[in-house]
Amino acid sequence: MTIDGTCDLDAMLIFVFDETETIRYCSPSAENLLGTCGQRHLSQLVEAASTKILLELATTLPVGVPPTPSMLTLLTREGSMIAVAAQVGRITLPDHSSAWRVTAIPTPGFERWINDLVQSKALLESFAELSSEAMWCIEFSEPVDLSVDDDDVIRQVFENDCHWLMCNSSMARIYNLPPGLDLNKQPVAQYFPRTAENEAFVRQILEANFSIDGVLSIDTRHDGAPIYVENTVRTQIHDGHLLRMWGTVRDVTDFRRTNNRLSEEARDVSSILGAAPDAIVVVNRNREVIALNPAFERLSGWNAEQLLENDINSILDLDCPLPGGGCWYSINRQRWLAEIKAQAGKPILCDIQSAPVDEEAPERFVLSLRPANTTENLT
Repeated sequence: MTIDGTCDLDAMLIFVFDETETIRYCSPSAENLLGTCGQRHLSQLVEAASTKILLELATTLPVGVPPTPSMLTLLTREGSMIAVAAQVGRITLPDHSSAWRVTAIPTPGFERWINDLVQSKALLESFAELSSEAMWCIEFSEPVDLSVDDDDVIRQVFENDCHWLMCNSSMARIYNLPPGLDLNKQPVAQYFPRTAENEAFVRQILEANFSIDGVLSIDTRHDGAPIYVENTVRTQIHDGHLLRMWGTVRDVTDFRRTNNRLSEEARDVSSILGAAPDAIVVVNRNREVIALNPAFERLSGWNAEQLLENDINSILDLDCPLPGGGCWYSINRQRWLAEIKAQAGKPILCDIQSAPVDEEAPERFVLSLRPANTTENLT
């Protein structure tokens, strides 16, 4: 029997089975290797696991679609097994019933190579899953065309069809997913929405030739709360199209909030110092000026640019003996009278008070100064 559309090639094994799992045709090369095939049951030619694969394909392959590739194991006439790389396609027999044609090529050693690849893939997936570092990969089902201008590339990154190819457990923890919810099955846009900040992030990737380290982006947790993350990103590009982006993520939300809070506190302190009527200067243990307020500039005539990071001893002698034998860098508050050298050249006698910034082993000290003639006499 011949089946329309089949051809006998010395290098190929071709056989056809029908809906009853009966072999309806075998090429001479297939019979030479597998034995006489006519009217034999599929399971007599094909190993059990491979038979299951073929029967699953028989229930899912529609007519007219390209053949589906598959790795199979066949049974030879001597009873041994041989690995083959096969293409399986659905065809129609002359009686209008359906059948499935298997076109295969023996692949000595190929099955072991495939098994090694599968094991290596499983090992890498295990490493990624157990890693404490959050890892992710986005695959574009609709590759991003990189031949257009940057604005259109950025639009495609957010609008083209894409999905998570891999996200590990650390990623799920960062995005605060409920137990049992698989991040890999969630929409990418839910956690990486199109915002002005994220558009700027993608633009940075473009400008860095698709490879960045430690770049900030703003994502969204599962509950909708914003999250600041630091990203390392790499990409796969083929034929001018972006196929995948992957990388690692570090949650810096707490650090960002702390930094913002400290910045606000620093601004508050600066505002308070600016409003204070007394002249105030902050120095370290080496007498270097760290900060000063406008009142100090008005009193001394020296501005911040002239004094910052310079030794204050050039205008105020801190090494002079203090009342009671104390020193200006004591952990206790000190008070004394001393002259400050004004920029105009005339010294100004001041009532000076010093206090450490920290209680233990202080490294910074605040000095407040008032002209002595406006203060009470020291006791």
